[in-house]
Order: sequence, then structure tokens, then C-alpha cells
Amino acid sequence: MGEQVKVADIETIERFRAQLIQAAETFGLALEEAEGDIERTLAWLESDRPDTWRKQIRKSQDKVVECKSALFRKQEIKATPEARPSVVDERKALERAQRRLEFCEEKLRNTKRWSTELPRQAVVFKGALTGMHVMLDRDVPRINAMLKRMTEHLEEYLRGGQESEQLLEILGTSANMRRGGEDGADADAQAKPAAPAEAAEPATDAQPTEEQP
Repeated sequence: MGEQVKVADIETIERFRAQLIQAAETFGLALEEAEGDIERTLAWLESDRPDTWRKQIRKSQDKVVECKSALFRKQEIKATPEARPSVVDERKALERAQRRLEFCEEKLRNTKRWSTELPRQAVVFKGALTGMHVMLDRDVPRINAMLKRMTEHLEEYLRGGQESEQLLEILGTSANMRRGGEDGADADAQAKPAAPAEAAEPATDAQPTEEQP
């Protein structure tokens, strides 16, 4: 007896197909956002940050020079040791200016380093997403089309249409298919074994022949 495919709920296939499409759209948007963030970060790192930190370095250098001058002027004031003005504030201001300068110089070094490193990491990241792009661009549309055809053929099949061959092709089986819900038909009667051949009747006794002289 051929295999039977019992179709209980075609709507389940349609719900799965709708969820598959929705998931593919969500993943596609997430990939676009991730790749867009990378491109924007690269542009920001290569065009904006170097000029910004160079300007900050120049300002910090000017501030260091200004603080050194203020400290030097304070130290050069002529006065007795008891009346000599304190230079604590000037020294603290100079230290802050020097730390700011070092911070800006480090940021510029990091910017140059990541301007070289980030593009390499972006290539690795996009390479890792190749499989996801293949799935979204090729596999999901193919599966979606297959499920849609399957639903159409199943609906026609349940209506009693002649869609058996198309449905079997989609399902990937060459077995005979019977409509779900119908009472199982009796199995084809197996061929009866051939009746044993009748025993041959014994041959009549042959007339004795005369012996040759």
C-alpha cells in the first residue's frame, strides 16, 4: 500500500511562512544597521577625529606655555623669603595642562591606530556575515516559494484536484499519496500464487518392441 500524507491544518504552514518572512525582515534590518554603524564609525574615525584631536593638542600646548609663563613670573617676583608669594596654584594649573596635553596626544595615537585596525576588523565582521546574507537573499525566498506552492497544492489536493504529482515533487517523495481524512482503502490484493501444476499422467506402457536379430 502506498504511503499516505495526512493534512490536518494548512494554516499552520501559512503561519510558519509568515513568521519566516517576518524573521528574515528583522534579521535583514539588523544586518543593515550593523553594517551602517561600521561605515559611519569609519567615516567619523578617519575624517573627524584626527582634526579634532590635533586642534585639542594645539590648545593644550598653548595652555601649558601659558601656565609655565605664569609660574615663571610668580617665581621671579622679588621679595624676602618670608614675603615670597606662593606658587602652589600655578604649579597645579601647569600639572593639569600637562595632563590634558598627554591625554590629547594619546587620543590622537589611538585614532591613528584604529584608523588602520578598524577597517581590517570590519572586513572580518562582514565576512562572518556572508552566510547570513546567503540565507536571507537565497535560501529564505526559495523556502518561502516552496511553502507557498506546497500550500496551494495541498488546498487543491484536499478539494480533490489533480495535484498529486506536483505535491509529491515538492515534498520530495515518489510514493503514492492518498487524501488525508479519508478512510484507508483496502490494500491491493497481493497476487495469488500460481496453482501447482498437475502431476503428469503416467505414460501408457509402450508396446514392447521385438528384439532385433
